Amino acid sequence: MKTIIVACGAGVATSTLIVDRLNSLLKNHQIRAKIIQCNLGEIEGHTKYADLIVTSMKLNKNFEIPSITAVSFITGVGQEETESLILSHLNS
Repeated sequence: MKTIIVACGAGVATSTLIVDRLNSLLKNHQIRAKIIQCNLGEIEGHTKYADLIVTSMKLNKNFEIPSITAVSFITGVGQEETESLILSHLNS
């Protein structure tokens, strides 16, 4: 099972939208994953046991695990490309 960190500025509004879209994507591709929803400041505390970071904004820090900015999950523009990136990381 994969672990995905989903983060936004406050860890509430936009990350909830991303989690909803991510859950649909995972279900449609039959991928089991644990999702940790948090704010940007809490990401580092979860990276030791996570496989991927998905955020609503660019990160100012690099982590040892891949990160994807998923603004497209909020705007709808470029969503297929973001989904492909996420699937690529989770299936590798």
